[in-house]
Amino acid sequence: MKKKDLALDLLEMALARKDEPVALASALIALDRLTRQRPDHALAHYASGRILVLLGRYQLALGAFRVASDCDPTLFEAHYHEGVCQWLLGYDERALDKLRAASGLAPERFEPWYDQGQIHANRGEDALTLAAFMRAHELQPRDFPSLKKLLQSQIRVGLWEAARVSHQGLRRLWVEAQMAETNGAPDPDHELAQLESYVLDQFEIDERDVLAIETFSPRGDPQVLMSFVVTEGGRILYSVNLESSVALRAAGSAWILIVQEGDVRINTDIRYDERPSYPVLRIAVEALLRQWSGSE
Repeated sequence: MKKKDLALDLLEMALARKDEPVALASALIALDRLTRQRPDHALAHYASGRILVLLGRYQLALGAFRVASDCDPTLFEAHYHEGVCQWLLGYDERALDKLRAASGLAPERFEPWYDQGQIHANRGEDALTLAAFMRAHELQPRDFPSLKKLLQSQIRVGLWEAARVSHQGLRRLWVEAQMAETNGAPDPDHELAQLESYVLDQFEIDERDVLAIETFSPRGDPQVLMSFVVTEGGRILYSVNLESSVALRAAGSAWILIVQEGDVRINTDIRYDERPSYPVLRIAVEALLRQWSGSE
């Protein structure tokens, strides 16, 4: 971003009071006055666009970002936020064009790579998704969301060894966030430290969606480490859980797969002496889900 000036001061004040429509409108009026005095003031047009996005006026914001990039073609923020605006308006191709332009201006910036990955993921473009999230992770190795997206992408294309490394890194970030929170370290990642579970994978079985949800630190008895939740039309049908319990461990096993439908629990007798790798677990769960789906 260019050096601070009145436009950026107005934007900063607006962002600090983004839930106050009157404050946003006042900043927008001041910026409009500034652009009338100086039509080539790229930062003023850019700041207006940011505030218009906060107000939900995406089409007007788009125009402001375009004028800003016309006034200063090197202004990364104008290209990037125009890409975001195009995305919000449903124009994926235009969004990707602007996000690529932003990456070209500032290859070291994380945001456009992450957003490109999300758009490609929504479109089912696995190779492009993987490449974008890989680059985002390279730029911010300690960013949990981008590493999670990278892990999901690696699983989707069957890069199991790379996924294993990413999975270890993901859990390490969570452990470090927990330790920082506990030890009172400065600026701990509170949100990550409080996270109990996350979506590791998503796939389909017999046209039904399956979410593989991993719990970081299972509690209680039984302990559910991973749950494969089967949904149809947004409604949860049943789940297959990888569980451990005191009784199970006393019997000489560590983990077992349980099918749970409401309050009904069915023991599959598929047992593991140690935690199975995710590829092994998913193969077993997919076979179980097909069997269970065919029996309904």
